[in-house]
Amino acid sequence: MSDRTQAFTGLTENYRAHRPDYPSETLDVLRGHVFDGVAEPRLLLDVGSGTGISTRALRVLFGDGPRVVGVEPGRDMRATATAEGGGVEYVDARAEALPFEDASTALVLTAQAVHWFDRPAFFAEAVRLLEPGGTLAVLSNDRVLDSAFADDHESLLERHSPGYDRHYRSYDLVEESSAAEGLTGATEHTFGWTRELTPDGYLGMAMSSSRMAAAAREIGGDRLRTELRAIADHHFPDGRVLIPYTTRLVLARRVRAHRAG
Repeated sequence: MSDRTQAFTGLTENYRAHRPDYPSETLDVLRGHVFDGVAEPRLLLDVGSGTGISTRALRVLFGDGPRVVGVEPGRDMRATATAEGGGVEYVDARAEALPFEDASTALVLTAQAVHWFDRPAFFAEAVRLLEPGGTLAVLSNDRVLDSAFADDHESLLERHSPGYDRHYRSYDLVEESSAAEGLTGATEHTFGWTRELTPDGYLGMAMSSSRMAAAAREIGGDRLRTELRAIADHHFPDGRVLIPYTTRLVLARRVRAHRAG
């Protein structure tokens, strides 16, 4: 697909129904970091908001006070998010050019999306937007790869999804955000947990992936679903598909004093 912002066209129903939420412990750490820097947040941004899983979570986490805006250029994703409601709003924009004023937001969050961005440009844009003391947060749910089940799942993608590599998110976000002028105190917080799915839930989650959609175009959707079902049946014959996750939250803070010039 030539326009990467539309990569999830046709996948949003599976995405909405089968993608996981984020552990409450992770969200509590995020909330505390924001309030430690800005006592009364007025605006919270969720960049690359997709179907609004993390955007709606911000509304619940911070209550009715601040304005919560999801930024999503994908038309299907944005339409699905808007239909879900949740007391939030959405705008069409890219992560590297956000239509908000300088020093206007207490939080720039991106959840499960930063690998799609020009990261240095995104970090620079976050610095522009954050008020002094504001929080940059990068959140992700990563499947743990060191199991026979994960190896079979990832190997399927590497065979059939052109250009896919299971380590495509192997970058150091603490180092990258620390290199952005205007950010300080970058830290990473990790939380381990296990998600239980039915075989149908596993197929739905798998088919919500743009990488899996590319594999379906290569070998056909029916064959792909058959191979996925075989993986689930082989590793989880009792029908309880147990997928270990590590949720990662990288936090950094906008320096409290703007530099002259």
